[in-house]
Amino acid sequence: MTTNFSDSRGPRNAVSGFLRWLADRLHVSAGAATIPEFDQRLASKVSRTKPDATLAEIIQRAWTVGQTIDLSDVGYGPPHWKAEGKLHETPFPYYFFLAGLVRSQNCKRIFEIGTHYGGSTYSMLRGGVSQSEMKIVTVDITDLNPNLHKIQAITKIIGDANGEAVLKSAVLALSDAPIDLLYVDAAHEFLPTITNLGLYILLLRPRFVVIDDIVLNEGMRSLWNTIRVTQGSRAVNCLDVIQDIRTPNVGFGLLRLQ
Repeated sequence: MTTNFSDSRGPRNAVSGFLRWLADRLHVSAGAATIPEFDQRLASKVSRTKPDATLAEIIQRAWTVGQTIDLSDVGYGPPHWKAEGKLHETPFPYYFFLAGLVRSQNCKRIFEIGTHYGGSTYSMLRGGVSQSEMKIVTVDITDLNPNLHKIQAITKIIGDANGEAVLKSAVLALSDAPIDLLYVDAAHEFLPTITNLGLYILLLRPRFVVIDDIVLNEGMRSLWNTIRVTQGSRAVNCLDVIQDIRTPNVGFGLLRLQ
């Protein structure tokens, strides 16, 4: 509905009423009923070409370097899905990729959305060329591992990454220079994730963005297709280069912005 352009009776109010009537009849809705159609159109626009050669080299290098980094004591912690056992105490393959990406690209300033128990946080910290120069700010609505607060290079923020308080805390912690890496592994839905990306790419200006679970569900597939359409060869599913990084039904996206 359009705004009433006049607060008084008379000709101007009549014109305002007519414009409202006309706008209501000409309005084209972009509501939920059209989302499947949008997704189909986005998917049809995604390029089927091979990954960008430079990005492929970065992924291969990160994976190779990551295998040389000791993550034997880094685990995922308590699973948030149905699984046997209380803790995952061994590293997942993508931890080695994250550590290798940090080291091979000399990433020092990192913002992570979705800490969980800190497995990826520790992995990225281990990847640092110089531990004393590392600065990792990580945010989650939970605080499952108090030990993260004891590590000088890590700043743990508790709250919703799309909330005002967390947003301002992140800017205060990291806004003095562009960051090297934005890692997003939180609410695996279209709107929260695209909001994460929009806010923190704008404000923190990362060189690289990594997004976990890009094909986990319909919403994330739509998100990744949207990114691929707009970013083209700058966005690659790492599994198209190294399949062992992640299981094929979840995916692992890399976006190079600078």
